[in-house]
Amino acid sequence: MSQSSSTPHCDSCGTDRKSPLSREVKTYGNWAWFLILFGISSKPTSVAFQCSKCGQIFDRLSPEELEHYV
Repeated sequence: MSQSSSTPHCDSCGTDRKSPLSREVKTYGNWAWFLILFGISSKPTSVAFQCSKCGQIFDRLSPEELEHYV
């Protein structure tokens, strides 16, 4: 599997954002958890990408990407 040097990927497995082996790890603020308890959706404060094979966090959304995150 060939990886471009410009796309972040897992060092040991080569997993990238679009791989089925990557998973999003979302972090929410205190008010967001309160809203989620009542069934109101909220945007996360950060989103990291983790390899499900080895557990390495290899990428995070930039503030610009997070602003448009759905």
